[in-house]
Amino acid sequence: MSKKNRVNVIGAGVVGLSTGLVLQKNGYKVKIIAEHWPGDLSINYTSPCAGAYFSSNFLFDERCKKFQDISYKTLWELSYINDTGVIRIPNFDFYAKDPHIDSETLLKDIYYKFQVLPKHELPKNVEYGVSFTTDVPKYLRWLLNQFTSAGGVTQKAHLNHLNDAFEPDVNFVINCTGINARTFCGVEDDKVFPTRGQIVIVWAPHIKFAKSLHEEEGAYTYIIPRKSGEVILGGTMDVNNYDGTPDSKTAESILNRCIKLCPELSGVKILRHVVGLRPSRKDGIRLETEIRQNSVGKDVMVCHNYGHHAYGYITSWGSAIEALDLIESSVSNQKEARL
Repeated sequence: MSKKNRVNVIGAGVVGLSTGLVLQKNGYKVKIIAEHWPGDLSINYTSPCAGAYFSSNFLFDERCKKFQDISYKTLWELSYINDTGVIRIPNFDFYAKDPHIDSETLLKDIYYKFQVLPKHELPKNVEYGVSFTTDVPKYLRWLLNQFTSAGGVTQKAHLNHLNDAFEPDVNFVINCTGINARTFCGVEDDKVFPTRGQIVIVWAPHIKFAKSLHEEEGAYTYIIPRKSGEVILGGTMDVNNYDGTPDSKTAESILNRCIKLCPELSGVKILRHVVGLRPSRKDGIRLETEIRQNSVGKDVMVCHNYGHHAYGYITSWGSAIEALDLIESSVSNQKEARL
């Protein structure tokens, strides 16, 4: 692919960084423009706050299932590289009520060592459970380093409008603005809404497995260890809640639920409380293209890639490759039109 095809990616969350890296490694000249970068903390910068692990949440959308498959296989390979921050751990997902889903058909071909747990191995008051070996990616800095090492360019800036990314020599703009797509001028997608998540981060290096419990009325408890010895305890799913301040009663509830699920957490040291806004979207992920014009009347292809809800890490690589395919198709069509 010719280097003359310049791409600006807006947003440096896990989706933006993954998309930028895939494009840069496939011959495009990419610049990522973002106000927030790995190491920054902001209620509008979701990726650093994410639990960031694969669970057995059933993604019925066939496109999302494809993205999940691609991302899992990619991250599995990355887990063999020491500096990525991706690790493999045993994972146990429990359901208070049997979801009556053929999970083996849905997930067996995706997850390593996937199995439905027999009834006698389930905790009290749990009707269904699965186990598999999963990845816990905390690797935004690694993605950024890979991107810049491959020749990618970064720009720390606050854009007021989508058109601000339409530089004269840019052929493509990838919109990975996440939760900000709701208010970002030129996009203003009213289907985007926040799903607030609160977590408690504790020091528990003895925890070497992930556990989660799906209860009735949407309650969701999870325990996710990091390679560093920190453990993420969650969580909440508060729709249309923008409050970035941790709530003490919620934190207490999270701790109690996690200790009940995993007694080995009793007495652990609390390190900090974190709140993030999942970039949810009615109708799911928006991954599509449109043609707009820059200030001198040149056509610019805009590829939207946002609305990943709680599945940004799970779908990041798959959606990045889909964005690449959409751009490649556009380039091929343009060549055919000139012939």
